[in-house]
Formats: sequence, structure tokens, C-alpha cells
Amino acid sequence: MSGWPLWGQLAFFIVTHDLYIYLFHRLQHRVPLLWRIHEAHHSGRQVDFLSGARSHPLEILINQTVEFAPVVLLGAHPDVVAMKLAIDSVWGMYIHSNIGARYTWLSRFLVGPELHRWHHAIDLTDVNFGTKFAFWDRLLGTAYLPGDRKPSGYGLIGTEFPKGYFRQTAHAFRRS
Repeated sequence: MSGWPLWGQLAFFIVTHDLYIYLFHRLQHRVPLLWRIHEAHHSGRQVDFLSGARSHPLEILINQTVEFAPVVLLGAHPDVVAMKLAIDSVWGMYIHSNIGARYTWLSRFLVGPELHRWHHAIDLTDVNFGTKFAFWDRLLGTAYLPGDRKPSGYGLIGTEFPKGYFRQTAHAFRRS
């Protein structure tokens, strides 16, 4: 990939990683073992710009390895790592923010706060898995954005999530 222009390398890794995140994220909601390391992300009773940082360390390790190993193994320019990390960080804070942005037609292509809040809603759990591109959800039948209705709440139903970092980390390894 070192012969590709920098923008082409960056675009390739943003699109392919977003597809991976969509697919893995969907698996996390269906496979009990994967859900246990993902539920920390859904444990907040509010969705705000810091919600994207609430993740189990094992989930971070898996996602960061899958995200950056191909960048290194395929010989991308080192600047791709820095640019992608900046884009992912800002976009993660944006989609979890309380900004009342309504995209209308753009929601078919890009994920924004309005769309992503429904992913965290207690009303539904198996919708809007994309993080940057909403077309994955549209193509694979998991898109959901009801007109003027808003989620009735956020967080986990039927699970009392512990307080404190170490208890929350250990919570994923509890007995069934």
C-alpha cells in the first residue's frame, strides 16, 4: 500500500475498519461471551461524548489490534495511524454526544448522534451497529430511525452493573 496516495490509504482503512466494526459489533450483541465484554459500553444510563470511551479493556485490545495490525502489515504510511486515530476519536465522541444534529437525507450514509442514540436505547438493542457509515445498517437490514420519537432511556435492562473500574472489568468474567 506504500505506493497508494495517503488519502487513498486512509479512505481504504476507514471503510474496511468500519465494516469490521459493524460486523463485530453485531456479533457482540448476539454472542454471550462477546456481549459480556461489550456491555460495559452500554452500561451508562446517559449517552454523552464520553460514552464512546466506556469500554472493557479486552474489547479495546481486540478492536485496536484488528484496526491497526492491517495498517502495519499492509505497509501503510505511518501517518495513516495518526490520522485514523484522530478521526476515530473525534467521530466516536461526536456520535455519542448530546448534539441535536438531524441529518435527514445524510443519515442514510453517515452515522450521527440521532442515529446512534437508538443503538444505545433500552427500547431496541439490535439496530444501528455502524459507527461511521450508516449504509452498512441499510444494506444489512439493521437501520432504525423513527421520525420524531426519542428513546425512552439508556443502559442495561436486568443487569446491575457494578461501580468502580476493577469491578466493572471483572464483571465480564462473572458466572452465568
